Amino acid sequence: MQITEQQNRAAGDFVDLIAGRLGAGRAIHPETAIATSARLSGSLLLRSFGFDLDSQEPGAVLLSNEANEQGPALVNLLAAFLAAGKVELDQTKLDGTAEHRGAEPNLSTEQSLALLQEDALQIAERHSLSLRQAAEAAALATGFIVKECVASIGGETGFNVAAFGFVEGSKSVPPRIPNRNPSASKPWYRFW
Repeated sequence: MQITEQQNRAAGDFVDLIAGRLGAGRAIHPETAIATSARLSGSLLLRSFGFDLDSQEPGAVLLSNEANEQGPALVNLLAAFLAAGKVELDQTKLDGTAEHRGAEPNLSTEQSLALLQEDALQIAERHSLSLRQAAEAAALATGFIVKECVASIGGETGFNVAAFGFVEGSKSVPPRIPNRNPSASKPWYRFW
């Protein structure tokens, strides 16, 4: 997978967005920041599938072959980022069990997405990224946050929280974005 310069810049913007929304004086709850970033990445990937998300109830589980097939690429990107950053992971602790996932995030999936998704879509547009490319950039941002949190929670916990967050984001209907659906507005000249 080739990461573009636009994706690298967008990843930095995603990190700044998350730190700005979740941080208080540069202090961030690690599991919440990682889960929020990963959920955003997964949700951007879900949006790239072209499903009619507006017809679904926000927060509902949406299972798809697309998420099953393409979601692991986000986990692989995270693993590659951490390996390149010299973050060593104990493979025996990458089982995703509650014991190796640290503290529960302070925000639900729906709360995480409601907090960030509009700005995240603007970041994607500003950097001319497709939704898939934006999902990859958000996965890079997640990797950066995991790396920054290694000293406080360990790489394995960060990895497990992120992997779980990718799944939550890619399999949960995101909150609706007001006035985002172009088909919802009718032209002024149309009689109805």
